[in-house]
Amino acid sequence: MEKYLFVVAAGVAGGLAAAKANVPGGAVVGAMLFSGVAAMTLSQPITMPAPLGTAIQIILGITLGMTFDRSFLALGPKALPLAILSTIILLAVAVGMAFLASKMGLVDFGTALFGFSPGGMSGMAILAQSEGQKGSIVAFFHTVRIFTLFLMVPIIVRIVLYLHRKI
Repeated sequence: MEKYLFVVAAGVAGGLAAAKANVPGGAVVGAMLFSGVAAMTLSQPITMPAPLGTAIQIILGITLGMTFDRSFLALGPKALPLAILSTIILLAVAVGMAFLASKMGLVDFGTALFGFSPGGMSGMAILAQSEGQKGSIVAFFHTVRIFTLFLMVPIIVRIVLYLHRKI
């Protein structure tokens, strides 16, 4: 029980510290990094009890569901075809990357596909783990993706808006 408390305390501290420091992805990334480092210091790996994992997935679903508002009703039908096309393209790229990673011997295809697929880091890692894949590797791939996006997207938006104003 002490090892769980140790990892949870580290995660809470990391999440709060990262959120306060305005780190991209803040609470989730900080909690994951700090609890991950804490878990690696233990002599034996620990796993989350299944009921707790289910509870966390429910809370995550509720949190995401609460972000919906009526503006989706007007935007949804117009944006749906582009959202579907984007997902298909990103998924095709993810399949290719997963195939490449598995052929290179880096990680098995299933874990790689969850790791390279579009989606949220926490959701995809939890889903991968529930499907018998390596959730920690999936979380790592998504962390790299999210940090890269958090660094690059604001720069790209600024450049495009600047160039658009110049035209």
